[in-house]
Amino acid sequence: MWKGIRELVDLLLLWGFIYVGSFFILIIGIVHIQSNQPPIIKQYHTHNTVQVVAPPKRVLVEQEVCNRISGCVVVNGTCPSCVLEKVWE
Repeated sequence: MWKGIRELVDLLLLWGFIYVGSFFILIIGIVHIQSNQPPIIKQYHTHNTVQVVAPPKRVLVEQEVCNRISGCVVVNGTCPSCVLEKVWE
């Protein structure tokens, strides 16, 4: 009879040890996760300012261009050999 009681007490103590030990492991894990902070990233800002100048905008313009090498011959206020060409400016 004493042997049965002793085995029952040993079994209860073993289960209690496992039960309490698992709580301690759980508490240690939670504390470790909460105290594990992400690394601090140091950022250095310089006070040098850079001005960015936008390139000039190009516009498509129609111009009169004369095809003759000798120049324009004006007839009635217009040149018959001149043509309108589209040029980027």
